[in-house]
Amino acid sequence: MNWFKNVKKSLLGRLVLSIMVIWIPFTVLVFGGLVILSSHLTKETINNQTDKVKYYSAIINADIERVMQSMYQMCGNKAIVEFTTHWRGQVDYESYLSYVEAYNTIKEYRNISMYIDDVFLYLPQSGEILSANSSIIPIDDIFLTMKESFEKDGVSFFHNNDALYYLSQGSNQVMVGIKISLLDIRYTLRGYDSEGSYDYFFVDSETKELLGRPESLSETGKQIYKRIDWESNESQEQAIGRNKYLIYRIGSNANKFLIIVYMNRADAYRTIYTLYWAWAATSVVLLLMPVFLTIVIKRIINRPMEKLSRAMQMVEQEKYNCKLELNESKEFNYVFEQYNRMTEKVRNLIQEVLEKQLQVEQARYKELQMQINPHFLFNSLYMGYHMAKSDDCEAVGDLCMYLGDYFSVLTFASNDFISVDNELKFINTYLKLNQMRFGRKLNFRIAMEEGLGDYTIPPLLLQPLIENSIMHGMEKCTHPCMITVEIHENNDELDFTVADDSGVITQDTIDKIRDIIYLDKMPETYFGLWNIQNRLLRNGDCRKGLVLEKEDNGIFRVSFSIAKRRERYV
Repeated sequence: MNWFKNVKKSLLGRLVLSIMVIWIPFTVLVFGGLVILSSHLTKETINNQTDKVKYYSAIINADIERVMQSMYQMCGNKAIVEFTTHWRGQVDYESYLSYVEAYNTIKEYRNISMYIDDVFLYLPQSGEILSANSSIIPIDDIFLTMKESFEKDGVSFFHNNDALYYLSQGSNQVMVGIKISLLDIRYTLRGYDSEGSYDYFFVDSETKELLGRPESLSETGKQIYKRIDWESNESQEQAIGRNKYLIYRIGSNANKFLIIVYMNRADAYRTIYTLYWAWAATSVVLLLMPVFLTIVIKRIINRPMEKLSRAMQMVEQEKYNCKLELNESKEFNYVFEQYNRMTEKVRNLIQEVLEKQLQVEQARYKELQMQINPHFLFNSLYMGYHMAKSDDCEAVGDLCMYLGDYFSVLTFASNDFISVDNELKFINTYLKLNQMRFGRKLNFRIAMEEGLGDYTIPPLLLQPLIENSIMHGMEKCTHPCMITVEIHENNDELDFTVADDSGVITQDTIDKIRDIIYLDKMPETYFGLWNIQNRLLRNGDCRKGLVLEKEDNGIFRVSFSIAKRRERYV
């Protein structure tokens, strides 16, 4: 017993005995709790996997049902009924107005769901179709077959490759169709399953025929499709080779199709297996804890010394990013804190000059980036998509060429100066891109006196002014609009003017813009004009900044003058 007394008197012995007194009952409690918890989590994991699949699929089903309801609403829409009833393939003013209203209506219905690929109306008087994607087009074989089956047998659901078609006809004999994209539904299901734990395929809820392209179905899916019990609505389990798969059927009668979801049971129970391994690892840790804690206690002084030694070695290597955590004794924490302060001061001194240089560069790039409207790029790409869908290859080629010219200037826009010729080339490209989007509503004219093209100016001065005329002028008016860009020589200065005849901008708005462009901070609106104003005033070659005025005939002008100079340019 003498050795026990000696142990109780030593510091290390007292600490070990204290740990054992706490550790033994703690270990018993943890082991018992893990046994109970593992049993409970096993059931919860299985239920969660099932609920997850059903929940995400139910979201899609609900959205499709909402699409179906919208189709019934379209049958009674006033604009659609009027156009469908009176259109005979001949265009006059009244029929054109009716067409525009009906066409805009079906496009709005197309946008109510991400799964809708197209919305179309049957025009019985002319034997044509009004499509949200393609406007008025001749009736094709696919629609003709669907129409005959609908009228003869009452079939309202059809499929072709990765497209689902729904037809409906109201009491007013208006026939409406919606095209649903199975690809979009697949993308949505894939987005919900970030781990790729399940797969799926689609079948007709009545005939149980596979929907979509056959090559999109895996070999496992094909075997499951052949073996599935269609009479049972409950979840099923099938063995395919060495693996077992859990199978769920999700769908509704209104949607006309079922989503068959299947997953490898081993993947579904992965959390449970992980729990078992965690339980085993925790058991080992608890068993080894007394030994581990004894080693830690023996090194309670040595560890902080080693940390401080390693940190000082990094300082010798001119590495000052090591920060010591203040989690030791009071004495060591004081030393660590002084070390952290020393390295922080050294690091700040080294980075101070670099940060100032970076701030200047970042401010410059931010100034240029604010000229780029991301919506312009999105609209251009979306416009290109519709051109491609309409097989307008020439227009797509023009769009790509213009976008290339547009962004080639932006790529080098960080230069201090750009030639007037290149600035005009850039805005000419920008206006042509917008003209492709707005059509005859947008007209433009660029006029420059001879001999001014080699002069240089800061880049991207005119584009924001033109963008302002388009966004706040042309887009808000109902008549065609002319945007005019003029450059004149005025003694030692070049005068630049951007004007539009939209007539939308009032004198009150002009007064408001004048107040905004003189603000110290970037505003939420008209920030393009604000940025140009600040760039001009910071430039030593411009004294007045922007001049805004509205003529009696309604033309709104924005102009500025800048000193003539010739510098190395883009």
